[in-house]
Amino acid sequence: SQAGMPAPVQDACQWLLRRDTAPMPAAEAGECLSAAMAAGGGAVQTLETETSWLPAGTYTVAFATTPEFALELNNEELDVHVSIREGRRELRQAGSAVSANPDGTAEEAYAAVMANAAELTVRPERLAGMVASARPVEVAYAAPLDGALFTRISGSFDTAGREAPPDPASGAEIPAGSFTLFLDDYYRPVRIEILGLNQGISSRITAVNSQWGTLPAP
Repeated sequence: SQAGMPAPVQDACQWLLRRDTAPMPAAEAGECLSAAMAAGGGAVQTLETETSWLPAGTYTVAFATTPEFALELNNEELDVHVSIREGRRELRQAGSAVSANPDGTAEEAYAAVMANAAELTVRPERLAGMVASARPVEVAYAAPLDGALFTRISGSFDTAGREAPPDPASGAEIPAGSFTLFLDDYYRPVRIEILGLNQGISSRITAVNSQWGTLPAP
């Protein structure tokens, strides 16, 4: 086992710890990622989007995965601020705050879309849900990134034609696409690349995490 790795992560990430070279079962990859992010406690993320979910730009996200999920997403230039804590999800723009409610007013429904988009790369079950829907998940154990070596997992997903819609907490708004995640020694994602396809329009999301486990909740 890797020194200092929390027991739940060791349990969930046996495939990677064994350095199995076959494609990883997607459900197991999702469980490993979710456990690693939960154990990580939280981080700061730089999120770059060219998407139809969050307006294109660069966002700063401070997030906590324990004891409960919380995030603060900000882009001063676009005046977009999303706050999620204690179950409350809120979009702040032009000095006013709107609660997220998919069944509410147009403004509340828009706030819900933005809150969902803000969660995609930081809420463990959301990212894990995307990974778990892939077929298959390819693993590289010594993938170079910025002069260091990481475990890289990648795959393609298409959620169309599923029996039941995915759980809203875990389901991506992105119906199809591909992902590449670079994981650190504790299998926490340090870089997330998602190429999404929605109604034929491709979009890219790149998220870089730093300071895992060193932060108080936002």
